[in-house]
Amino acid sequence: MAALQEAKLPQARVIVCGLHQEEIFLRKLITTFATTNPYSLNQARLLLNQIEHPSSYIYNTMFRAYAASSNPHQALILYNKMHRHDPSPDNYTFPFLVKSCSSLADLRKGKEIHNQAFKHGFHSDIFVQNSLIHLYGSNFEIKMAYWVFYEMGYRDIATWTTLMTCYADFYSIESAQQVFDKTPKRNVVSYSAMIAGYVRRNHFKEALELFQELLRAKMKPNDSTITSVLCARANLGALELDMFFKCGSTENALKIFEGAKEKYVGEWTAMLSGLAMHGLGNQLVEAFKEIVSSGVKPNAVTFVALLSRCTHSGLVNEGLGYFVRMTRQFGIEPTIEHFGCVVDLLGRAGLIEQAVRIIRDMPVEASAAIWGALLNACRVYKNVEVGELAASWLISNEPWNGALYMALLGLYREAGRCDDMEKVKREMKKIGCRKSPGCSLIEVNGICYEFVVGDKSHPSALEVCSNLGDIIMNTKENFNSRFKFEIYL
Repeated sequence: MAALQEAKLPQARVIVCGLHQEEIFLRKLITTFATTNPYSLNQARLLLNQIEHPSSYIYNTMFRAYAASSNPHQALILYNKMHRHDPSPDNYTFPFLVKSCSSLADLRKGKEIHNQAFKHGFHSDIFVQNSLIHLYGSNFEIKMAYWVFYEMGYRDIATWTTLMTCYADFYSIESAQQVFDKTPKRNVVSYSAMIAGYVRRNHFKEALELFQELLRAKMKPNDSTITSVLCARANLGALELDMFFKCGSTENALKIFEGAKEKYVGEWTAMLSGLAMHGLGNQLVEAFKEIVSSGVKPNAVTFVALLSRCTHSGLVNEGLGYFVRMTRQFGIEPTIEHFGCVVDLLGRAGLIEQAVRIIRDMPVEASAAIWGALLNACRVYKNVEVGELAASWLISNEPWNGALYMALLGLYREAGRCDDMEKVKREMKKIGCRKSPGCSLIEVNGICYEFVVGDKSHPSALEVCSNLGDIIMNTKENFNSRFKFEIYL
């Protein structure tokens, strides 16, 4: 704010002296306003509006500031003014405009700017092309991003890194690795981008291996590299814990956790999730107390584990308490997963109306999982009115999903509403909807086999059914003999 106040003094002198149309006096002043802080951008815009014929340099300064601000759409509005009345854009104009479109995820407008760059002859400028690769890649137009890359006559390190990052984040990490391997001359930025891509895709081991390669190349890691490496190391320990818990080896998981020299939030969260998975509610509550007392700050995933455990244990007050503490004590804004846990928690406890209020007051639109949890709760507690509301939302989004109609049928059946059941059956018949058959998957010697209800196309179907029949008969015989033995005793 001090810099802004100082900048206002020469602005006043320039206007008083009648120099506000002189380019030489305005360049530095507008640059100061545009780059000092976000609040001074309005001052820069007001000053620009007083200039009869702003130069492309002044426009580009504003475009750059807007592209980096929280209001990138202002760059596009200002470009319309430039396009109508003032100087022609240059090669510095379009990279900032394309960046604004990327920030807004506005692909349609981005394509318009691409056409403008082509019209003005700047479509082959490397800075324009690099920004276009990011625009298309970040909007899942991977083929278009590669086309821009392919058409480039010259590519710098930023070109290769931008394409690699787009592949890592929006396509596949394997494709990103191929781009990285083909990069002619790598630097610490390209290494950091690839390491970060591995971490975002949960390839933590590969991230650490690439970090070792960076060190062998005598490169000095930057802050971004270090952050990614620390995250990878923390998550490797968390993955090992998660593996043992999912295999049912709780004892080994606890040994791994206790043996860790440093316990990051990843390890703690994996521990909470594992304890919740195995119904160890008391240990979970104690573990969370240890997190807080150890100084480790829990994250959003930590609270998903806590809320999930409270949901399945029916701990309504405890769950709502964690939900409140998450924001008030730890400053974590609830996501759709947290709201889903709370709705499920309230629904399972029969607090349907409270669950509906949570959905209505949420800052984000409820997902299908949330409406599904509410519908299940309504079936259990025979709340037809709210159940119909949940079912109508789900069916409007997936009218072909037979399972939703079956859930609504179950709701009406539990409530004894036979007429409504017939209406649902007629609707299903009208749209040709049927419940998807159940299926099972089994892995044998590394090969995955799928069996669907009523399907006899598998070459071993007859043998499987015969063996299954034998198992059922043996089970019945064993049960009957055991039952008779117990009665006889």
